[in-house]
Amino acid sequence: MLARHSSAKAAFVEWFETLSAYIRIKHGLGDALHSAAAQELISASWAPTTAAVKKLVDACVAEGTIAPGHDPADIIMLMSFLWRVANNEDGAAQGRRLIAAVFAGLQAPPA
Repeated sequence: MLARHSSAKAAFVEWFETLSAYIRIKHGLGDALHSAAAQELISASWAPTTAAVKKLVDACVAEGTIAPGHDPADIIMLMSFLWRVANNEDGAAQGRRLIAAVFAGLQAPPA
């Protein structure tokens, strides 16, 4: 994914927007992922997902759009707001505003 974009930040944003779009299409999937039955699947996919996000984070750190030291697992949790925005143009616009706010915060070193 990184190779297709002009910046690591653009790849990062597309990755999370694509993931959230899949979850919104499958209405209720976000809530279902919190069920006990889904925990085994989540556990199995957590390491590969975190590794993918780490690559995106490392690339963003290298280009200077994210400060070093942020935990990819924390970023996944932070970006989970995208699962909740409305599945329409207003929701997409809200998601873009929130992503901009996230990146503003990620430019600072972690506490």
